[in-house]
Amino acid sequence: MFGKKHNPDVVNQFDQMIIQGSSETEGQFLDSMNSIVKLVENEDSFSTNDKLKIYDLFSQLSNCSPSERTRYAKKVRKLLK
Repeated sequence: MFGKKHNPDVVNQFDQMIIQGSSETEGQFLDSMNSIVKLVENEDSFSTNDKLKIYDLFSQLSNCSPSERTRYAKKVRKLLK
């Protein structure tokens, strides 16, 4: 739907995860990301198609180097808004 708003808490928690991720180990970062994945999974405001796109970007985010995280994080954030 055009103009549909998603839960801002998901975006806020994602932003916190990215900020904290710069000082976390890879394992800690992945654990934090799993909590965001669960939020997206349980959020009804995302269509199935949106969720699939978000999960795909999460996969890329979890497999990239820390220096590339910002690039993927921007893409994820755009879909979460």
